[in-house]
Amino acid sequence: MKYPLAIGLTLLLLSAGYALADPSPPSDDTLKKQFSEQYQGMIHLDSVSLRPLNSLGNQSTWSAEGDVSSTQDLYATVGMAADYRLVEKTWTKGKPVKFSAMVTATGTKDSGWTTEFFSMQTAAKNAGVPLDDVNDKTKYLVINDSNFYARLATIEASYSEQKKTLQGMESQQKALEKEIAELDDQIKRSWGTDANGKPLRRGDVQQAMLEEMYRADRKNDPLTFENHYYKTIYEPALAACQQKPDCDAEPLRKARDIALEEQKRDYSRQHKLRSEKIKEEMAARDEKVRPLYAKQGELRTQLMKLDTSSSELESGYTRWQQDITDLRRRGVIK
Repeated sequence: MKYPLAIGLTLLLLSAGYALADPSPPSDDTLKKQFSEQYQGMIHLDSVSLRPLNSLGNQSTWSAEGDVSSTQDLYATVGMAADYRLVEKTWTKGKPVKFSAMVTATGTKDSGWTTEFFSMQTAAKNAGVPLDDVNDKTKYLVINDSNFYARLATIEASYSEQKKTLQGMESQQKALEKEIAELDDQIKRSWGTDANGKPLRRGDVQQAMLEEMYRADRKNDPLTFENHYYKTIYEPALAACQQKPDCDAEPLRKARDIALEEQKRDYSRQHKLRSEKIKEEMAARDEKVRPLYAKQGELRTQLMKLDTSSSELESGYTRWQQDITDLRRRGVIK
């Protein structure tokens, strides 16, 4: 029983020695350099005081307090309002910030130290990144800037003006749509109306002209003429000639060939004349209606541009209203 008790006392003494160890801490220069490296040079360790907690072998743990500062202004995004990014300035360049942390130091004064800071707690928010273009007034709103609410009021006033502009655009759109519809009615009526007073389309008018030409073509069709000529002229004349002993049918055949060829030429000439007349009449009607189409095209282009502009304004205005309402609801801004 005495040996276990002796071993227990020895362990107790060793444990007491472990808890009460007070090794020499790393130098301030070492702590500052390795702190800066740990935070990629973004945060500097300005001052620090250490209080030993425990040590084991060549590793010690310390409680640290002091001041740190950032090498740049740091910002954290808190929301969006339309095309504006709302950010909060969390750190001011070079401004001391109180901190507390734990520090693990491995090594000795002679061998050198490797340190690591953890469980960092700072008086500033543990968030933020540098923003090189933060002064771009068209992109950022810094909510804790002194002029934030003045800028916000100016932007909201501009969106109110956008609403008035949208109302004006809506009136312009309606006026353009009405003018386009009136021109469309003129264009439709420029081709005439049918028996029921219904406006004709361009194709209807052209088709009616073509049908009339086709009727004339069928009436003067060369094959129809040829059949009629054979039946009423050539065949009777040939039969009468053949009754004579000295019948010479050659003049009849020549007369037949001349008559048929001449009719074919006349058919082709008349068809061409009718076709050209249709083209000329359609061209004349097209020329008459062309200014209406041109004017309508100009108005449609204006309407399309106006639609695009108003849609963009409406989208931006709606997004702003929704986003700013949500930011106020969440208490990000007043």
